[in-house]
Amino acid sequence: MKKNGFTLIEMLLVLSISFIILGISVLPAGNLMTHLLEKQSLDQLKMDIMYLQAEAITTNQETVLLLNGNHDSYSGKSAQSVLSRTFTPTLHFQEKSEQLFRFSPPFGNISKFKTIIIQGQNKKYALIFQIGKGRFRIDEI
Repeated sequence: MKKNGFTLIEMLLVLSISFIILGISVLPAGNLMTHLLEKQSLDQLKMDIMYLQAEAITTNQETVLLLNGNHDSYSGKSAQSVLSRTFTPTLHFQEKSEQLFRFSPPFGNISKFKTIIIQGQNKKYALIFQIGKGRFRIDEI
């Protein structure tokens, strides 16, 4: 027997402890990445809505936001441009229908007020269009 080396049992014990620690640390990292991707998609939705409102104000022409619950995507149309985006695979509209919102000049007012529920992997979000000059927000429920 060697006095300076490790035995097979010692090596297996060290490897098993290493795999347990690795397994514990990888699972939260996966959930964190999913949460960050969901937040990024929702932030992009916010920026696109603000862009459509700004276009309605600056061009003095109506802009349109179409939320497509069947494909978990949305699109916007203004006089200057057309945008189309799809959510990350973990985000889904709870209502499986198309919903149309118009932003009217000169203040970017929203055509109707409504709350739209967006289901994430572990959380739900509410896209709330309020009465007033283009007010909206996204809250975590």
